[in-house]
Amino acid sequence: MRVEFRKSNHTYWLGEKKLISITQLLKKHGLSTDYTGVDAEVLQRAAQKGTMIHKEIENYINSGAVGFTSEFMDFIDIADSLELSELESEVILPCDDIPENEIDNYVCAGTADILCTSKNGKTIIDIKTTANVNKRACAWQLSLYEKLSGRKFDKLYIFHLGANSRPIEIERIPEAEVDRLLECERNGEIYQEPGLIVTGNLIACAEAAERELKLAEATAKTAKEIAEKYRQQLYVLMTEQGVDSWETRNKSLLITRVAPSTKPTIDSARLKADLPEIAEKYTKISNVKGYVRITVRKG
Repeated sequence: MRVEFRKSNHTYWLGEKKLISITQLLKKHGLSTDYTGVDAEVLQRAAQKGTMIHKEIENYINSGAVGFTSEFMDFIDIADSLELSELESEVILPCDDIPENEIDNYVCAGTADILCTSKNGKTIIDIKTTANVNKRACAWQLSLYEKLSGRKFDKLYIFHLGANSRPIEIERIPEAEVDRLLECERNGEIYQEPGLIVTGNLIACAEAAERELKLAEATAKTAKEIAEKYRQQLYVLMTEQGVDSWETRNKSLLITRVAPSTKPTIDSARLKADLPEIAEKYTKISNVKGYVRITVRKG
């Protein structure tokens, strides 16, 4: 038995069992992009354009018909750059025969825009024409497609077609989490994405250290402002008296007056604008170690 997609009401069926679509599944569990704040008419126009572009790409894959939108042309360029071949379009997933005794295991279905081979191996692609791409939502969508396909893909891509068309490689959701989402749907529960798992008192220690650092930085800032005030007073006196250097009797403090001066600097923004090739030639790329940013809030 195979999954059937009924275009009349956009529903998926496995025999007499109605399956939830992946789009509905993600929305139900709070894993999709939230468009509640967007005007309904704007959403409708965007959806109509997206449908048209999807149809152009589907027709091209199935019959070689060439579309006319700029997004379609961008798709061709991206497809050529990734050396796409053996393209399948609008693939209903799951796509294999399902034994009757396994029907209860299936709760959802979907339609993958493109399954193919690329220069990077087996590839699954979803076409997006929205202004922005929610990578996390896309990761869930493509990971569910991969799960339902029963295949293992080398690359998961979003082809973001629009003003700045480009392929976006997507990292898959761990299979264990995909299975947990499907299990929650079977059990009538709402899935909750896992948070950071920390053992011991690491969080408490980190917060205490950050608050202590913040207090020390505030103290240092005040001390620096006071010291700068006295330095300025000493600078005025030494300038008026023509003294360049002076130290206390016990030599515990040495004060040196530094005269005003100039120093050359390079306007990097202007250099990149006026002489981009020279700027690129002398640009040094350095590795930056990963880190966490902690924001200490009141409380």
